[in-house]
Amino acid sequence: MKLQKIDIDFDIYKLIETERKSFEEAPYMALRRLLNLPPPAASDSKATNLFGEGNPFIEDGVSVPHGSRARMKYMRGTQIYEGNFLDGSLEVNGKSYSSLSSAAKDLAITKKGTNPSLNGWLYWEVKYPNETTWHSMHELRKAVQKK
Repeated sequence: MKLQKIDIDFDIYKLIETERKSFEEAPYMALRRLLNLPPPAASDSKATNLFGEGNPFIEDGVSVPHGSRARMKYMRGTQIYEGNFLDGSLEVNGKSYSSLSSAAKDLAITKKGTNPSLNGWLYWEVKYPNETTWHSMHELRKAVQKK
């Protein structure tokens, strides 16, 4: 299955978020339930098997295990992007990124409708498999640099 990015209004976003069973659940799964669609077959999506074998995402000395969740908040949380660290890449909305900044620049949209140049380290967070806490990628990088 290839995931596609679509624009939705705030009311639809709220409905999807209300339907989600947890933050770990991908928004498209909640939307599938709202539309009375069956879950995708396990072979159709990497997101259904996050904890299998895969390479870690490594950037600037920080290593993030395969299957970890990713989240970016932009413009004081009015834009929230979620994805996964899968097999050495950050994957959001079906697109793979090799760096946090390239993902942040591609996804975030200014009030003028343009893509800003962002330091992705300041915006992205990670939640490791089997954990409930989000960790700032900026803080993780600072910890690695202190060593």
